[in-house]
Amino acid sequence: MGKKTKGFSRHALASGLSAKEFQLILFPTEQCNFRCVYCYEDFEKGKMPEWLVNSIKIFIANKIQNLDKLTLSWFGGEPLLAEDVVFEIAEYANELANKYGCKLTGDLTTNGSLLTLKTLKRLVALKQDFFQISIDGDKESHDQTRVTRSGHGSFDKVWTRLVDAAGTNLDFNILLRIHVTDVNQDSVLNFCKRYDESLASDPRFKLYFKAIENLGGNNVDKIGKLIGKRSAREFADMLTRKYEQKSVDLQKNGHYICYASKPNSLAIRSDGLLNKCTVALKDDVNAVGKINPDGTLEINNQRFSTWLKGFTTLDSWQMGCPLSYMNNNSSVGDIQFKKVG
Repeated sequence: MGKKTKGFSRHALASGLSAKEFQLILFPTEQCNFRCVYCYEDFEKGKMPEWLVNSIKIFIANKIQNLDKLTLSWFGGEPLLAEDVVFEIAEYANELANKYGCKLTGDLTTNGSLLTLKTLKRLVALKQDFFQISIDGDKESHDQTRVTRSGHGSFDKVWTRLVDAAGTNLDFNILLRIHVTDVNQDSVLNFCKRYDESLASDPRFKLYFKAIENLGGNNVDKIGKLIGKRSAREFADMLTRKYEQKSVDLQKNGHYICYASKPNSLAIRSDGLLNKCTVALKDDVNAVGKINPDGTLEINNQRFSTWLKGFTTLDSWQMGCPLSYMNNNSSVGDIQFKKVG
């Protein structure tokens, strides 16, 4: 086990502060082909325009020359609704990474429905090979909460994509984020049985059990019905222990450090606005600047630095979720905030 400082992995702390590493979170589109009942997004913004794609490429070209590692993290909406944007930027970054000897990695947070074998093969070739796909239990439960934009269930299509991927020898990793509520726990067990029979022997597929949380948006009442009894977290913890060799525990190697608390992580929305967090999309404190057409960044340093305070306090709450910490403290740094909830 690595050395720790106040419960944090020293390696993780160093990585989060390193000027030689950078995580660029990109929203190629903020539209989605799903309408999950607990989603906090409003789908007001569309696909990245051409000027923004070009400005991101310029930014990467300027940045990568001084990096040892660049991570592209794709978010949405559903990022694969704009797979042409993903491919264009990833191909450009891959060429530059090879030119400058920089390690390129990439991950996508996707609902999985559009992850065809053709798309998967191309992404893996571009080193965009880590995927997080949410599952809400087995078919009967998943199809009630993770519905398509047209109102249909999505389980069969997502499961087909997973089985198809398992049938290849491609070098990827898929993290199945299993959403647990008070009412879907029998179905989650059914899905675990399905996983045991079909995917558990494949080291490319791991599980992450996560209790649904209220992350805001317009579906607070629906979320309350799913987590009102507060049994989901205990159930998720139990399954994490049961699947210790096949599941991910964010606290296993020390306190979790959120990407939003790291100075070398930044998100670019599909309209060019800069955020630190991929959840609080309408929160003023999360609007930390914008990218210009020439690839330069305009950053509100006061807001930006507020997200990084955890590295000075080494407070596990402040580092693990700076948004939650700010929402429960009336002032952070030099900025006053309104308490939420």
